[in-house]
Amino acid sequence: MSWLLWLMLLGLLAWFMVWSLRIPPPLMGVYSRPSKWYWVKVAVFYALVKLRRWQGGRGEASEKGNVGYGRKSRPSIESMECVQPLTTHPKAIDAVYFNGANANGQYIVAATARRPHGVVNGILYIRLPGVGMLQLPRMPDTLLFGDGEGFGAEGLKINPVKPMAHWKIQYKGAMKIWGDVLSSKEVEMNLEFKSDLPYFDFDTDMDTVAMARSMSREPWSKEYFENLKNAHQTHYEQMGRIEGTVIVDGHPHVLRLDHGMRDHSYGHKREWKLLHRYGLHMFTTEDGDQVNVGIVSQPVTCSQLELGYIYENGKLKPVSSVTLPLWQHGENGHPPAEYAFSFIAGGKEYVVEVFVVEAPEFYMGWEWEARLVERFATFKLNGRKGWGVTEWDYRHHGGRPHVYAASDPAWTKDIVKG
Repeated sequence: MSWLLWLMLLGLLAWFMVWSLRIPPPLMGVYSRPSKWYWVKVAVFYALVKLRRWQGGRGEASEKGNVGYGRKSRPSIESMECVQPLTTHPKAIDAVYFNGANANGQYIVAATARRPHGVVNGILYIRLPGVGMLQLPRMPDTLLFGDGEGFGAEGLKINPVKPMAHWKIQYKGAMKIWGDVLSSKEVEMNLEFKSDLPYFDFDTDMDTVAMARSMSREPWSKEYFENLKNAHQTHYEQMGRIEGTVIVDGHPHVLRLDHGMRDHSYGHKREWKLLHRYGLHMFTTEDGDQVNVGIVSQPVTCSQLELGYIYENGKLKPVSSVTLPLWQHGENGHPPAEYAFSFIAGGKEYVVEVFVVEAPEFYMGWEWEARLVERFATFKLNGRKGWGVTEWDYRHHGGRPHVYAASDPAWTKDIVKG
């Protein structure tokens, strides 16, 4: 072999090494892509999560701050389902969320996020055909003020009755019709969420390979792993049914929502500013399968986190991959009204089609750090009809308008907010 050929081969080898070690720029300046040592990092993170799950399975106690990524936050469902003590951080969090829907076009979303000083981020939507979309009087602002004792404020109350089985969702007070700022309806709501299905704990039940792939796309450093620890929140979910009555101006409406979903999140803090955006899809099919699937982009920890699960034929399966590139779906702040994507769970592929019915928006935080689009929708899952909610979040930089801040209690001016 001539020296010229050897020189060409050495040149190709050098080019390949430089190419393989480069860090590709993130898509849209946000979404990281695999770079050097990607598969080595996948193997390392996979082994780390498996080790933590093994340690948790042996009953080893999780130290404070050393939870998640394979390790549970609490030793029992009773200690998970109660009101959690808030940390000393100004953005400490203990939040519950519920949504429900049925084939008749009835929908509900109710949530309360406990913050320090009795502050609550609260939302309530009730969609009743023939009445319209009801929402809390303050919305799209979500800052409510309570006594700090439970999941509630200003007429909205959410209370656990039996761990992982039964919750009550109640409201009494005025509401307005979405899109009609001058409207006012007197509403009394008494609903119950019930379930005998297993819950899905994102601390321990996520697909390990999917988690390892998502984390390994990011550049690793000491700061990166500190961010993973500091940004962590325990989050678990459960599917079920929601039933009860909503009385609007004296007229009762019976709700029987075969799609019911709830979650509970708590942790050191919730910082909406860390999130770039996300798209989640929570729905039930006509034959009873229940799904939550989506992508979360929080660049300081994971710019493309594929997550979710499906209850199918009585079995709970974690999602192992999601083909929903966010940069191709509503990166301009306007999520698509009709679209499709696929995911894999238990080795089976599922195709999801989404058709948005209505899409009100609300904002979270003292600075309106996040804009959330709550999209009431119908679905198809491998051709089978379904109904539920898809929630899309966007980082918001416009601030909280003075017209809302001016009505806050006077004492809020003196508290540390961030």
